Amino acid sequence: MSIALILNSGRANEWKLEINKHLPETKVEIYPDIQNYDEVEFALCWKPEAGYYTHFPNLKVIQSGGAGIDHLFPKSIPSHIHTCRIVDPMLKSDMFEHVLTCVMHSMKNFSAYVREQRKKHWHPLVYKSIGQTCITVLGLGEIGGYVAERLVELGFQVNGWSNSPKNIQGVISFTGIEGLSLAVEQTDFVVNVLPLTDATSGILNHEFFSLCPKGTVLLNVGRGDHLVDDDLIEAIDKGQITDAYLDVFHQEPLPPEHLFWNCSSIFITPHVASRTNIGSSVLQVVDNYRRMAAGQPLLNEVSLKKGY
Repeated sequence: MSIALILNSGRANEWKLEINKHLPETKVEIYPDIQNYDEVEFALCWKPEAGYYTHFPNLKVIQSGGAGIDHLFPKSIPSHIHTCRIVDPMLKSDMFEHVLTCVMHSMKNFSAYVREQRKKHWHPLVYKSIGQTCITVLGLGEIGGYVAERLVELGFQVNGWSNSPKNIQGVISFTGIEGLSLAVEQTDFVVNVLPLTDATSGILNHEFFSLCPKGTVLLNVGRGDHLVDDDLIEAIDKGQITDAYLDVFHQEPLPPEHLFWNCSSIFITPHVASRTNIGSSVLQVVDNYRRMAAGQPLLNEVSLKKGY
């Protein structure tokens, strides 16, 4: 048996080193430099090319290198191959810190003060306080639920919208299309942490923005395909969305000619809201490899039908 690392992230050597610390007798190879494709039963993947799993006739487990699986082409993965994701406390904590940074940056008018500084204007602005601020979190899974819970602890008013009702203390939970409208009708911020599925692709569109109060601030830390780019530009032009903090995009890196670069109301970060911490995540990968070898249930296995 061997492990193949199919990682489009420049971190393959780091993963290989960490895995071999725990599995010194196991062959760990970086694709495409695989000595024997028939030996590979376990593949750790991040944004692989289409059809990657077809190279390994005895593949049993595809392990995502992150919290999502949409980058693995889940619709085409054969049902006999088990697919797992990373659930790491560091991922959740980092995402919360990123969201909080964006929210506070907006609440306290820092973007406006940067513009005023360039003009050498002294212009105090009215700001909001935490207790006066409502945040709607779209997606209450492992990461979204944690973000919502932490925001409540700080004193924010928090709504949550998800596929099924969730019981998170202090979070008002909504589901369904009708629930989506109720979740955002009086919100100040929308934080998207949804998984990418057929049902959620393009959900941040003209219809959704029209449900939000005028002046809503959008944070998209889910996936780029959740957002209809042109609809966001239109919503900003109309004042429906005041600012947008975007960490994920349809194409990454974001092309230089994209309109987002030149929109002063859009704040771009290069998919850094939460990155997989290899040191803390490697134990899950190693544990799943050992479980596979022993024929035991795997950690954090996902439903390919649901997409999460």
